[in-house]
Amino acid sequence: MNKRRLIPAALWVTAISPLFFASCVDDSYDLSKDIDMTVTIGGNLSIPGSNTEEFTLDQIMDLEDHSDNPEDSVIRVDANGDYRLLQKESSDPTDVSIDPVDIDNPVCEPTTTTLDFTTVAGTADLEAEVEDVTMHFTFEKTDVTTDIVSISSAGVDFVANLTLRFDELSQNVDEITLKSGFTIEMRMEGQTEANNMDLVLLNNNDYELDGQTITFKNAQTIRKGETLRVPVRFLGIQNFPEGQGLYEPGHFLMKTNVIAKGKASTANVGVGNVQVNLVNDAEVPSFTLQEVTGIFDPDVDITVDPVTVNDVPDFLDEDGNNLDLKNPYIKLTISNETPLDVNLTADIIRVKDGQEDTPIKIGSTTADRDSIVLYAGAENRPTVSTYYLSREAMPEYDNPSNHIYNIEMGDDIYRLIQTIPDEIKLENIEAKALDKEYTVSLGEDGAQYVVNTDYEINAALQFGEQLHIAYKDTINDWGGDLEDITIDSAVVEMDAINGIPLNFKLDAQAIDVNGYVYPNVTVTPEQGTIAAGLKITDGNGTATVSEPTTSKVVLKIACKSGEMADLDGLIINFEADAKNLTPEQRNATLNKGMTLKLDNIRIRIEGGVTVDMN
Repeated sequence: MNKRRLIPAALWVTAISPLFFASCVDDSYDLSKDIDMTVTIGGNLSIPGSNTEEFTLDQIMDLEDHSDNPEDSVIRVDANGDYRLLQKESSDPTDVSIDPVDIDNPVCEPTTTTLDFTTVAGTADLEAEVEDVTMHFTFEKTDVTTDIVSISSAGVDFVANLTLRFDELSQNVDEITLKSGFTIEMRMEGQTEANNMDLVLLNNNDYELDGQTITFKNAQTIRKGETLRVPVRFLGIQNFPEGQGLYEPGHFLMKTNVIAKGKASTANVGVGNVQVNLVNDAEVPSFTLQEVTGIFDPDVDITVDPVTVNDVPDFLDEDGNNLDLKNPYIKLTISNETPLDVNLTADIIRVKDGQEDTPIKIGSTTADRDSIVLYAGAENRPTVSTYYLSREAMPEYDNPSNHIYNIEMGDDIYRLIQTIPDEIKLENIEAKALDKEYTVSLGEDGAQYVVNTDYEINAALQFGEQLHIAYKDTINDWGGDLEDITIDSAVVEMDAINGIPLNFKLDAQAIDVNGYVYPNVTVTPEQGTIAAGLKITDGNGTATVSEPTTSKVVLKIACKSGEMADLDGLIINFEADAKNLTPEQRNATLNKGMTLKLDNIRIRIEGGVTVDMN
């Protein structure tokens, strides 16, 4: 409870202090003897009027004294001096990873074909036709991370050698020559589209590449016991035939046919038929999918600590208060490094006295204007998406080109803070990549990203007509000036010049020097309402808006029985509402520079006073 001495106690004693009556005392009396020095002054006494300085709302709310750290308070002052209900919370960074895809130990199935060179008398060279000699090499992996749902293409980087040789069992030959125009073609098994593989030749002098077909520009000689190697660099694979690629969760397959075709020749040694066992084979290393284009579903496990509502000022913390805030909002700010657009849904849960209210669902599983999407970014270059979930539309906070969006949620947001909760939790968070294709760099170590989530509850103190605020304040410390004085009744009158856009209704109770309420004393607000006004001053005390109202306040203090000695002050019970405001008052945000002044404070003491001068 705040204790502020709004009415200077000296007003009570301007005309009734013991020194005031000094001229009525005979100095020849021995005052140390048992002489009754109690003096009663009859009639109604009026004490001259006075006033207070102009109080700002900043002084009345007294936020600086409310908390050891004002930044912890639920009520903050923004850069414009406006009061806002503000609480923030952040999640720990969410690590998002996708495991690498390593293709280990590819399987090669070589094919051997027999070339028959028929000796023809008088010819220097013998020829044979190589007709579609096909070998296979297979890439297979059965434990691909299920974070990858499908693969339409993959970037790779490895060198395979396509090889041709003939074995030692070949008869009557030491070498053969594959003639210019000889081809080696690579095709995925079942391939129906061109360009399933992105290839680069490492020897452009002897070979040329057209799509997936290598053509010998120059004849190539193979000697017995040696191998002809045609190195090919693989940079990408795509357009997988049915049953290949990531054909089911966790299972990857790519089966490639290597087809050799063309003419071979060998020297005529004149010893009968020449027979060659030509072996079509490949040398393929293990490799990693460097980059994958497809659909992904990594685990994005966002956990946010509850927003704990700290250090609620007295004027908001009374039972029965109803904060009809005009347009509170929840602000979600999410920084996304992943190259994936991630759809988010969650429940906002209000907690009061250990009881959870019905969750408010945010986001949508379908693509509509209520969706909350964390737009794709990149490592070290995240995209920040900001969502304002508000009671009323906030077009000033809707800028999709900058990933700023406003979702109007009506009274669901208002009900979160209609009465001040203990906590507001963000739970049951589901974050799932959109079901469309993205390209993700995996590299040798997979992909590693971070998602950061911040959210805040933010509302300008701009009230609606259902507002009800009740709080207490104390005017005290009168006892030092009023000791030795007994009062039967008094009337406190003042003019309240109000620049705060709230109506105030008040009553009061009298207290003694120990802070106890007098059981036999009543305080009656004969005129106890203060009309809403609007006056704002800047830091120099200059009015920037000036439309205050003046209301007369009359409080009657009466002692029903016994005596009212040691009167120390009043407990003032305030009730505030925002009914019947002008449009300017209704749209004004409470500001630290709004003012309240108590002017022409007058005290009438009825029935006289008794002064104990002993």
